[in-house]
Amino acid sequence: MRFPARALALLVLLAPALHPGAVHATSYAPVSFQELVLKADAIFVGDALDVRPFTVASERGTLIKTRVTFLVRDALFGTASSMESFEFLGGEVDGKGMRVAEMPVFARGDRRVVFARREAGINPIVGFTQGLMRVSRDAAGIDEVLTSEGQPIARTQDIGRPGAARLRRERPMPLSTLRAPIVDALRERRR
Repeated sequence: MRFPARALALLVLLAPALHPGAVHATSYAPVSFQELVLKADAIFVGDALDVRPFTVASERGTLIKTRVTFLVRDALFGTASSMESFEFLGGEVDGKGMRVAEMPVFARGDRRVVFARREAGINPIVGFTQGLMRVSRDAAGIDEVLTSEGQPIARTQDIGRPGAARLRRERPMPLSTLRAPIVDALRERRR
């Protein structure tokens, strides 16, 4: 069976609507540390306190989103609240799931450094995943900074350069070391 070119193009465009459980082709340009700070409406270190998927009716049918509520441990910019909530496209409700390629996934208790935008969208994180860093405690009890995917971030210059610290075999920077460059970049932003 042959489809006319217009029908095939329409089918390709409508495919996500016909099968909302699979949304693919996520891509994003590398974002530098300076860009993370400039584009963020809120910057903080927080723990995922609640991860709650829910459904939303839309023109394309029912969508699933996940609301992540963070307990703010260190408010660096744009928040004075002890809690911040953000919504991400995707999740699972009543055995039905919707997944977006490369969308961050959260579990209660995850400690993260968050660079977020408050505008509505499929993902509030600046740079899709680049503005979401994992905080992991090493054997000596030092909190270290990793990418969302778990790769070490040794210097702020490594942000937006996948695998840079791993290629140099450097240890991740301590969370306490990341605070000063953020404060300095915020000072520059205000000028």
